Amino acid sequence: MTFKIVDINKQKKRKNLLMVIVFLGYLIFNGILLARHEMWRDEANVWLMARELSPFALLKEIKYQGHPCLWYFLLMPFAKLGLPFRTISFVSYIIMAVTAGLFLYKAPFYKPIKAIVLFSPAFTYYYTVIARNYCLIALLLILLAVYYPKRNDKCVLFGLLLGLLVQSDVIALAEAGVISCFWLGENLWQCYKRKTMMPFWNILRGIWIPLCSFILLILQFYHVSDSPVFRVESFGKLELIREVRNHSYQILERLSGREQSFCFIFFLLSIGFMLFATLKLRNIQAVTVMASAFLFQAVFSVMVYQLHIWHFLSLCFVFIWALWIMYEQRKEGRGKEWITGAVLGGLQVLLLVLSICMFTRWNDKEESSGLENALYGSYSDGGGTAEYIRENIAPDELIVSVNVPWASTVLAYLPGYDFYYAGNGQKESYADWSEEQSGEISFEELAVWARKNFPDKQEFYLLDSNQSCLRDPEGKLEECQVLYKTGEKTAMAEEYIVYLIKL
Repeated sequence: MTFKIVDINKQKKRKNLLMVIVFLGYLIFNGILLARHEMWRDEANVWLMARELSPFALLKEIKYQGHPCLWYFLLMPFAKLGLPFRTISFVSYIIMAVTAGLFLYKAPFYKPIKAIVLFSPAFTYYYTVIARNYCLIALLLILLAVYYPKRNDKCVLFGLLLGLLVQSDVIALAEAGVISCFWLGENLWQCYKRKTMMPFWNILRGIWIPLCSFILLILQFYHVSDSPVFRVESFGKLELIREVRNHSYQILERLSGREQSFCFIFFLLSIGFMLFATLKLRNIQAVTVMASAFLFQAVFSVMVYQLHIWHFLSLCFVFIWALWIMYEQRKEGRGKEWITGAVLGGLQVLLLVLSICMFTRWNDKEESSGLENALYGSYSDGGGTAEYIRENIAPDELIVSVNVPWASTVLAYLPGYDFYYAGNGQKESYADWSEEQSGEISFEELAVWARKNFPDKQEFYLLDSNQSCLRDPEGKLEECQVLYKTGEKTAMAEEYIVYLIKL
């Protein structure tokens, strides 16, 4: 008996050592990608807002940006302390490192599957290296899975996690709302069964948090001016259903890189396995959350805004959460039959298949954010342009840009510098997507503006980029001296030219 115990302990130590090696490999691999990553305008815009706006001003500006406040508030202390722009990448890297560690050591999945999933685009690069708010969705869903068994013992913590999930991104609203409703519903059912209100009073300590967070979300996006992409009154309800179906396929096609037939089979198997497990577990929570999150993204893409790969990847974490919860529900006493375990194992295999497909897609040369481009390509030249300006142009010189979003990438690297937007003559910072930042101006009008507002200047510098607001049919800009020019095309089309323009 003693020998068996020692042998089991040795096996556990070997397995733990293997997981440590996998985790360190994950950190090193993503660290290499992080060192190669060049920041771009979506990262810069958030950093500039966090650096330059007060918390109240930020809340007023949120509705024009499309993302709730949590990511901005998280970055605000770092930005206001004057830390470099690249800090934003380390924040996302640390968040995803914690997420990966929890998944690797806590998820009730097969260890080889966890190791492979960890190196798929769900955990690697997109959320870890490219610093966007979506990494918060990943972390919070994993934490909600970890604390699911203790949801009624740690009501405040569970409610806080749900409230934060609401503020992580609008696309997380479906899963946060459905989880909250099921949490409330199961406790109300306990009140009915036990003939006591104690479960309700207990959950009330935490359930108010996601509700208040939802109200705050509404206040942040109240009176958003953007119009829907799809108008039901113009196209009809049947066309809406067809569009939602097409976007549902598009989500799976974009994630897997496979054709519609593969996606259809994958969809049927996922739904079939989940429904079978739901019947055995006699709990519809997991499948409802998964279906709601998936359908919400499809409808959102049709009705509001075309979503992209960063949004779709969040569904992988909803899938992980749903499968994790099914295992926890099985521990609670239902679905003990071997066939239930086999079906849950089948869902793990589907997660593995999707992860392999995503990794294959990531290696596609046509993928703008692909692995080859991440390691050897050029994502943006904002950093290189900023370095040239820092070394060759003094902060008190007049620098004019022709596109606020593109210029924000350069500006984020240059605290202490001022850029002026040619379209309205105002100091620029983050992109607020207003009409003022969409104005146009001719080359002659720009020269007149510079002479009038800066009479002591004999010259100024023009930061040219894509989607320029400058009208120059006579080609006068081409006659000006080029000081700097991006040498190659970038994945995010952020190439720049710095001109010296004599007055």
